[in-house]
Amino acid sequence: MKRHHRFLSVLMIGLLASNQALADRHRAINKKKPAPAAADRRDLGKIEIEDDDQPHKKDDSDGPELAALPIKLDDVIEAAVQRAPDLMRAKTDRAAAAGDAGAARRGQSWILGGNVDYTRNAQADHVDVAPFGQVADDKITAALSLGRKLPTGGEISFQLGLVRDLTEINVPANFQAILDQQQGAAATQVGTPGDIDHIEASQARIGAKLKQPLLRGLGSDVALAEEKKADLNLAVATIKTQLAAEEMVKDLVTDYYELQYAAYEVDTRAESLALAQKQEQLTREELRAGTAPTSQLNTVTYEIATREEALLRAQTTLSQKSLDVRRKAGLEIDRRNIVLRPSEAFEIGNDDFDVEETIKRSHHANRRLVTLALQKKASEVDVAVAKNGMLPQLDATLSGAIVGSGADPGAAFNSIGNVDGFEVMAGLTFQIELSDSAKRSYEASLARRHKIDIERDDLERQIDVEVANAVQSVQVARKRVALADRAIVVANENALAERLNFQATHSNNFQVMQRQSQLLESRLRRGRAVADYRVAVAQLQFLSGTILQQYGVSALPHGDER
Repeated sequence: MKRHHRFLSVLMIGLLASNQALADRHRAINKKKPAPAAADRRDLGKIEIEDDDQPHKKDDSDGPELAALPIKLDDVIEAAVQRAPDLMRAKTDRAAAAGDAGAARRGQSWILGGNVDYTRNAQADHVDVAPFGQVADDKITAALSLGRKLPTGGEISFQLGLVRDLTEINVPANFQAILDQQQGAAATQVGTPGDIDHIEASQARIGAKLKQPLLRGLGSDVALAEEKKADLNLAVATIKTQLAAEEMVKDLVTDYYELQYAAYEVDTRAESLALAQKQEQLTREELRAGTAPTSQLNTVTYEIATREEALLRAQTTLSQKSLDVRRKAGLEIDRRNIVLRPSEAFEIGNDDFDVEETIKRSHHANRRLVTLALQKKASEVDVAVAKNGMLPQLDATLSGAIVGSGADPGAAFNSIGNVDGFEVMAGLTFQIELSDSAKRSYEASLARRHKIDIERDDLERQIDVEVANAVQSVQVARKRVALADRAIVVANENALAERLNFQATHSNNFQVMQRQSQLLESRLRRGRAVADYRVAVAQLQFLSGTILQQYGVSALPHGDER
């Protein structure tokens, strides 16, 4: 008889639970808007006890999900490319380096120059000038030149010049009479005492000059050193811009999937809380039926409080990570749209990485290593210049010109055409330093180049370790997901069995809550494994230099990729 009453009590509790579940389902169907993340959670190990006893999503009006903004990873990256401060600074540095590279070519450009000078030398009026002495002299000098530095280290220039000289001479008053007497002519006075005679002469010249170092300063390695370094600095700035973009994308991908895990944790803990509240409702029905002691309710009440506190912490973490993603991506903060909810599928992919192959690709394409390689080339330019600086200075100079003279400029230039005169000059200049300063400079440049070699070797070993760890993380995360899937299935079955045992009075709420906690932990471990997998894949893409291509990001202006 006692067993009969017990059976009826269990049957009545089951009917009440079923009716309550049907009522809950009816209310869920009548809701106009489903829970925001219901579709996303469909394949993420959703807690399943019985079809009629699915936990209901709480109204989001009390949580931060009220204003959750669904966002895709590509949208975050696209916004960051336009607004991320670190990338903007790198682009500005590259623009400055491009300007410096263009300015460095100024030393090899043709230079057109010219000058005009006027000079007058004259005696004062109260000064007595000796016969045939110079009273005044007016000289006009004009020159036009075209020249440039040569890649061999020398200089060449071409000149076109004109000198016009007008001289005033003091001629004695009787000079003409004396000349006439000597010629047997009548002695007549020509002019007045102290006449001034003007003598005009012009000289034109066309010439060229070549100056060439024979030891120190010889060769393009020295002559074009600044230009080469400016080009290398531009290449380094370009690589650093791409590196800044890679780091930005890697950080955003990492933060995005950490944010997605935070949202996943919020959903999972909310469902776990709803499940505990469902158990509280069932326990109260047991109490009313007199089949459970009062202590059973205390166990559920404590678990509900604990899960509510855990949910609150998860919601706070979600808000913090949302703000962090907004800051890094340059997104504005809306007081209502604070929380971001990733809309990508929270699952692992089929990516497969080989350690040796990834290491080989990283040594070739990792932009940190490329930056060091370019810096080494710049240091080799310094080494070449410093080594050349230890040589003595020996410069050869050669110049030549065609000269023409005449009473006026026209006559002078006509004389050049007739090659009436020429100038040729050759010379050597020698200089040697008596100190060891040049040698010290050479030794310092060698030390700086060797330091770059050390840094590259250390960075290669660091990248090798990072690649190995990331590949292992990908492989381990995939296994963790598989194990978590199996654990979720078992934990779900255990929770269902424990609940049925509770309904049959063969268990208690402590054991039911324990089984539910095991299911919760299994789901959280699975989510953590998925996030770790995504983060490790992003790390490998960054190390191998493929992350920009993976997400279609170009950090350089259109047509300027290199």
